[in-house]
Amino acid sequence: MDLLSASFTRILSLHSQLDLVEIHIGKLYGSLNPMTFLDGIQLFSGPVMASPPTRGDFENYIVRLHLVQRQIDEIIESFQLAVQLNRTLHNVSVEKVPGQIEGKIFDDPIQSPYYRPFNNTLENSLIPENDRVDLRNRGRQAVGSYINAFRKVKNYIIDEYMPQTRKSFGIMAWDPTHNYYRACLRWHLSFDMTPEEVHTVGIKEVERISEDMNQIVKKLGFTGSVKEFFDSLLNDHRFYSNDSELILELYRKTVFERINPHLSSFFKDIPNVPLMVEKTAYDGLGGGYSSASEDSPGVFSINLFRPLEVPFFEMMALSLHEANPGHHMQHSYSMYASLPDFRKNSVFSFYNVPNWFPFYSAYQEGWALYSEYLGEEMGLYKDNYEMMGRYSYEILRAVRLVVDTGIHYYGWSRDRAIDYMINYTGMGPGSAANEIDRYITWPGQACAYKLGEIKIKDLRKMAELQLGSKFDIREFHSVILENGGMPMSVLETLVTSWIQEKKISATAGKKNKPPLHNLDVNVYSSR
Repeated sequence: MDLLSASFTRILSLHSQLDLVEIHIGKLYGSLNPMTFLDGIQLFSGPVMASPPTRGDFENYIVRLHLVQRQIDEIIESFQLAVQLNRTLHNVSVEKVPGQIEGKIFDDPIQSPYYRPFNNTLENSLIPENDRVDLRNRGRQAVGSYINAFRKVKNYIIDEYMPQTRKSFGIMAWDPTHNYYRACLRWHLSFDMTPEEVHTVGIKEVERISEDMNQIVKKLGFTGSVKEFFDSLLNDHRFYSNDSELILELYRKTVFERINPHLSSFFKDIPNVPLMVEKTAYDGLGGGYSSASEDSPGVFSINLFRPLEVPFFEMMALSLHEANPGHHMQHSYSMYASLPDFRKNSVFSFYNVPNWFPFYSAYQEGWALYSEYLGEEMGLYKDNYEMMGRYSYEILRAVRLVVDTGIHYYGWSRDRAIDYMINYTGMGPGSAANEIDRYITWPGQACAYKLGEIKIKDLRKMAELQLGSKFDIREFHSVILENGGMPMSVLETLVTSWIQEKKISATAGKKNKPPLHNLDVNVYSSR
């Protein structure tokens, strides 16, 4: 058994000893609330028709459209149980859902995009004309059933669920023991930290980054606070535009013309996986990444619903995080790694934490935040304004530690969390509210970024100190990326073994790796 397999086996054994009370509490919360403005069937594209389609494909498509009614009925049953148990979401988590559903509802099923296969696609097929008439009639009924199902859940959420949502913003409203929140933190971090420890680290990081930002503000000759500095830029046409197409084009240039040419100096054997830069389809997060597959490119998406709240000086940091060398490169390496399918193509959903197979958020998001830092070493931040954008993103991740624990552990109000975020970042009120609503909806998830980044930086510092001139940044990054997502404790073990291997090669001239499976594996050794 190799080192990685041994580590995962050890972790599964330790996870089996977790407090079952925590698991039980989570089971009766997240899974009972499967639709939020960030998660849910309303955000999925829906059934897809094969191309070129056969008669059987049309029949299967019709069946899938009808089966959505059963799925919606099960969702409503789950919501009803959440209401009965007093385990509902807060209203901010669902108030946008009816509007998201509205895009799937049409008075005439023929106008729905889900009826399109029964038009030209069917017309150009080899299916006999008599059968086409039958398929169109049943297709219209199936699309009508699909629409009615979404109309039903929309009305249920508005009329019955939303009036019953919990009044407290934090989940401590129904879990005063904090066991569920602790379990969420453990799931996302893949190592143990108490809410108090997370909160303390957040405050210290906010103070440190604030000082860095204050130094830049002084260099730019501004005499006010950081918040006042960002406020002074709001009407500066150098940094803002109401033209979403212009902003999108600038993002594309940032990725493909400014970042990508520098990657080979810091990474080796970079997989050639296509990437697209597009607008988000709905008003949610500020930006995101959708994983590539063998048949489709990765997609870096930017929320441009409020273009005047998307400053140019933040483009570099967000692009480094979501595209390269962040999530897109991270996913590209894992696509070609020698991994079992369940790790290479993991399916995750944050609404069902901590009862879902681990996603290792600290690894995923810690790397992306580390990528923002790496942009400094790559010389990609062109001026002090972009450096302020970089620090505004870093301090956002530090602020998250404070407000996430503040909401779910210390009982902060939404307004207090929004004010704290606006005070320390350059974020506009609408974007800050969206962020806070995300933390209310996904307890603990936002803590993974900064704590994961800190761990990766610590591992790199350890490698640099122990290897000296033998340290190779390209090799180090390969060690981090080439095995896909994992607990941070396992990553520490892999980096430690790589350091030992490099030392042996340097002192004995040996090129073969030592027997890694004999190394002592302490999967919970992370701080």
